Amino acid sequence: MTDFLDSKRLYHAFLGGARAVIHAKDGLNAINVFPVADGDTGSNLAQTMHSIVEDSKIGNTVKETLYTISEAALFGARGNSGIIFAQYINGMHFHLSDDKQMTLHDFSKSVSGGASYAYNAMENPVEGTMITVIKVWSEAISEAANKGIAFQEALMNALDHAKKTLENTPKMLPILRDKGVVDAGAKGFFTFVEGFTLALGNKAYVPKVESLPALSVQEELDEAPTFRYCTEVLVRGEGLSRDAISAHLKPFGDSLIVAGNETKVRVHIHTNEPQNVSDFLSKQGTMIQQKVDDMQNQYDIIHHRKHRIALVTDSVADLPPSLLEKYQIQMIPLPISWDDNVYLDKLTMTTETLLTNISDSKAYPSSSQPNEKAVANQLSFLANHYDEILVLTVARKLSGTYETMKRAAAGIEANIAVIDTMQNSGAQGLIVKAAAEQIAAGKTFTEVQDFVKQSITRTKIFVSVPNLDAMIRSGRLGEKGGAIGNTLNLKPVVSLSETGAGVVSDIAFSLSGSTNKIVKRVKKMMAQGSVADYAIVHANTPERAEEYTALFTDLVGKAPAYVTGISSIIAMNAGNGCVAIAIQLEGEK
Repeated sequence: MTDFLDSKRLYHAFLGGARAVIHAKDGLNAINVFPVADGDTGSNLAQTMHSIVEDSKIGNTVKETLYTISEAALFGARGNSGIIFAQYINGMHFHLSDDKQMTLHDFSKSVSGGASYAYNAMENPVEGTMITVIKVWSEAISEAANKGIAFQEALMNALDHAKKTLENTPKMLPILRDKGVVDAGAKGFFTFVEGFTLALGNKAYVPKVESLPALSVQEELDEAPTFRYCTEVLVRGEGLSRDAISAHLKPFGDSLIVAGNETKVRVHIHTNEPQNVSDFLSKQGTMIQQKVDDMQNQYDIIHHRKHRIALVTDSVADLPPSLLEKYQIQMIPLPISWDDNVYLDKLTMTTETLLTNISDSKAYPSSSQPNEKAVANQLSFLANHYDEILVLTVARKLSGTYETMKRAAAGIEANIAVIDTMQNSGAQGLIVKAAAEQIAAGKTFTEVQDFVKQSITRTKIFVSVPNLDAMIRSGRLGEKGGAIGNTLNLKPVVSLSETGAGVVSDIAFSLSGSTNKIVKRVKKMMAQGSVADYAIVHANTPERAEEYTALFTDLVGKAPAYVTGISSIIAMNAGNGCVAIAIQLEGEK
């Protein structure tokens, strides 16, 4: 190669790296043990790389080209590894001059700036992971540039340094050493730079990528929509027929656009049935991107805003739709990956659908935090219509959603507060409901935040789990321990610690026994103060929910604030037939 990169070489090198990671997806999933052994690092990175392949373009300058790549990476980022990589590429773009070509010295400044950008974006960088290999590879490029080494030689030398660092990751993290594997995210980055380097060294490798329309941003609606949801899905497959897809989806709504070719199709439709659209498209190929915007909600905010403070939460918070609409609570769906398809919790994947199909599926679904760019778009939209924005997330010990919301909020010029509720499911729902009531009562932004922080310490959830199957398959419980537990017919009561980590608070040998354990826990709470509110939530078991409603109505002295089903994400970890009570005590007057 010549001793510089132009737009085309840079673009094709990135595609080479992205395709290498996509091909390595299953192997990366197999060694994923840190930070959680949920086997989805490969899937998350592959999803991020798919976005780069599908949405980046060659610009007039290397900076323009890298901008399209960075935007695609940020939009498609999934999981911690995907977000770290996206932040790295964004940092590279930020530290690159706007020239037609890029020398090794320019490249070294870009990758060094990217490494710093990725580090600064993380609240708790952990050495021995992807970020370590990023740093070492970037430093090796900079060292080569200072010595005046040729571009290709510098890349090969940096690749060698990255490989040695990757092989050393088990010495940095005990869990890797104990499991006998290298870090999955670190290997994912090494795989990318290996593909990047090989693509630059082989001029014959020029991937051809067709351009498809980008996902549109939210529109300002001047009149109430005929159909509620603006739904967009990107599907990859073989022999896709745009005409057949269009003919099938036409009765589902209006504004239908089906663009693409036989291997890739992007669908846009306004519909009241996003789940049915998703179900159909999942049978045509692999859904690698989804976006569902609630246009009715957007219209109501623009024309019928109820309060000056916007309240935002994620789909793990279990609240009935009636309360969401009553208080105009904004709910951001978390993505669910299943059989290589990407769904949106409570929008294109419901608990009923998940529990109906999960027993026959060889693959087990996994969840990740919402896309940062999508969150930023939502917050930006709200910032145009509200004075302040309060975001209440699922416990950060359970999900990276809190960090995603924080990063997205940091880029918006608005008064935004992001609070970790240290709860999930019905307990998170009660906190959100209480905050909504404070906002409706006209409390100030500071008063609402103070109230929420006090409510967190007074709120608990107790979940009766009928068996351990879901906890085993989701990776929350080891197969050996789970098998023993099932043999003993254990019925655990699951709760959250004071810091928001999942804990087994009690063990019983029957469902009635687990209910008795929960009753004792609730009585203990009631001895500490009056019950402000409580809710009953369940996974596809209305009979148990009715039993709990009657039991606790008698015990507490009033009916629950609401009874509702749980999110798909909670269901895949707790399992079919679980039921829970979330309870909140009164605070100081």
